[in-house]
Amino acid sequence: MDFFTHLVFGALMYLFFLKEVTFDYLILAIFFSILPDLDIFIFPLKRVFKSNYLEHRSGSHSYFIGIILAGIIGAIYSILTQKPFIIVWIIGIIFYGIHVSLDLLTTTKIPFLYPVSKREYCYYAEKAGSSFTLLTSWVFITTLLIIYFYFPDIFLLLLAINNYTYFVLLYYLYRIITKIWIDSHLKDNQKYFPGVLPFYYYIFEKDSSQNTLSVLIEKKSHFSRSKLIYKNHSILNSVEMELFKKGSDLLMENYYYAKWTLLPVFLKKDGVFSIRFFFVEPMVRARAMYIQYDFNLSSKQEIGYHQKFGRIQP
Repeated sequence: MDFFTHLVFGALMYLFFLKEVTFDYLILAIFFSILPDLDIFIFPLKRVFKSNYLEHRSGSHSYFIGIILAGIIGAIYSILTQKPFIIVWIIGIIFYGIHVSLDLLTTTKIPFLYPVSKREYCYYAEKAGSSFTLLTSWVFITTLLIIYFYFPDIFLLLLAINNYTYFVLLYYLYRIITKIWIDSHLKDNQKYFPGVLPFYYYIFEKDSSQNTLSVLIEKKSHFSRSKLIYKNHSILNSVEMELFKKGSDLLMENYYYAKWTLLPVFLKKDGVFSIRFFFVEPMVRARAMYIQYDFNLSSKQEIGYHQKFGRIQP
């Protein structure tokens, strides 16, 4: 989920549920609601400590790390401001936890119980960095600014805040219920992915055997017919299967890429066998980021590497 939506959602939850607490605590709640995404500033430390958990959306996105950081920051804040430590700590735990919970709903896995457990999980109810929630957040903020400067009325401000809060809560409830309902009707080889708009979603289907691979992506909606995005059935010989496995292993060495669902597309030309791995999670309008490995069929050696964004097709 994008940084700006986390900020707005944190402020909304504070105003909606903790209206009697002071403005100082509102700023603190907003800070903790965006704190996990400030891990981008510690990313350079990965080069020193060689730990994948210093990457973005990694070790920082954990309930246990939130409890620890809330305690440390709460202690410092209490000493400097004389505010009760327990209140600051609880606010920190709640709003840090809200951030982690929202990211658990998205399509990028996070180690939400680190360091107790290194298991990574996501629920696939909402796109990570959703442009829809980002847009609605900006509309909400613009509305508040218009009311504040042109129609200064506390009733209108509270009405806008309450209505948008209900909208956000209902939106995520709808996303979760949709995911549960569709998952209950999927086959074992199928997987649900949320679309950008709330009424659209994708179904990814993959079948594999000893030397064949079949993949299919369909765009679906609650109100319109399905649209085929991509369908392919590939038969690979022993050398091509070996190179496919080699390419998959190379990709899995990258901690961030290993989190995503892969759609492989194979290309053969002039003795070169290329494997183009599209990432399904960030797909928008049949376009997605991909990593491509080129192999020489004779020597079986890697001779090329490409990272681009393009349409899902050979």
